[in-house]
Order: sequence, then C-alpha cells, then structure tokens
Amino acid sequence: MVFNFKTLALINLSVQIFLILLLNYAAFYVKKRDLLKHCNIIRIGIGIQIAAIVTVMWESLLGYLGSDAKDQLFNMELLIHHSLGILLILLWIYINLVVAGKIRSRGDLRNSMKSAYIIWTFTFILGLHIYIKTYL
Repeated sequence: MVFNFKTLALINLSVQIFLILLLNYAAFYVKKRDLLKHCNIIRIGIGIQIAAIVTVMWESLLGYLGSDAKDQLFNMELLIHHSLGILLILLWIYINLVVAGKIRSRGDLRNSMKSAYIIWTFTFILGLHIYIKTYL
C-alpha cells in the first residue's frame, strides 16, 4: 500500500499526539515515584520517535530544504524543529547513560529530565505549527 504525502503526514501527526500523551503519562509515574515504569515508558516513546524520524520526518525535511521554497522563515522553523528533536535524543542518551551508571551526572539529573520534557513539548508544538502551515 502506497501512501501520499498528506496521508503520511497525518499518520505521523497521530503518532506525535500519541507520543505527547505518552510523555505526560510517563510524567505521572515520576510523581508517584515509580521511576522504573517512567523510564520504560520513555524508552518506548523515544523508540517510536526515532522510527518516525527515520521513516517520515528526515526525508520530508530534505525534500522541503531541497525544494525551491523561498520562505526562509519556514525553512528556519524546520531546521529549529529538527535540531531540537536531535537535541532531545542526545539528551535522552545522556540521561540513560547516567541512570545506567556509565557516566557521571553533570549537575542535577532532574533538571536534565525537565529540560527534555520542555524540549519535547516545544518541539511538538513547533511540529504542529509546521503541519498546519503545510497541510491545512
């Protein structure tokens, strides 16, 4: 089955909405002090996010940036969105290495986790704006 670009974008938007709900569900477990469930939920979410980036978003980014689009502000928005997504994944790797005891934390790990939450939420909102601007 072949999907057109709009269908792929809608599927990806649905995945992203699911992920932001999953992120907030994982945050609920932090408040209950169940860090094992929190970490497992976040790992699943990041795995889904990486799959979405590889299968849909990366090619879409290259397509837009490689086109004759004259809207430099839109291109900048795309680059910021994707850069924040990469930063989020790197931050997640760092947090996991600290939790696993492979590296030492540089400061309070809770601040890193809060930063990851804020970055993920802001990146979602920016991605939603990109979707609306592109497809609606």
